[in-house]
Amino acid sequence: MDKDQQPFVDSSDPHFQHARALSISVGAIRRAQRKCNPEDFPVGSLEWHFAIEDFAEDVLRALMGESEGVDLYADERPRD
Repeated sequence: MDKDQQPFVDSSDPHFQHARALSISVGAIRRAQRKCNPEDFPVGSLEWHFAIEDFAEDVLRALMGESEGVDLYADERPRD
């Protein structure tokens, strides 16, 4: 997507600010763990796709409070 075609994002929206803070935090934690982040690779490359998937799992882990080493997938949710 070209920069001219990106949807308008209201940076004063609290949801945007929370999402951005989470993204920055997860990225910093991954750096400390010597893991790669998606921005380390060209968009669309095979490595980028793997990094996106791994990054998303870390975001879900942070949001759900899951412990280290738990495999999370979008179609699986914790059950009561």
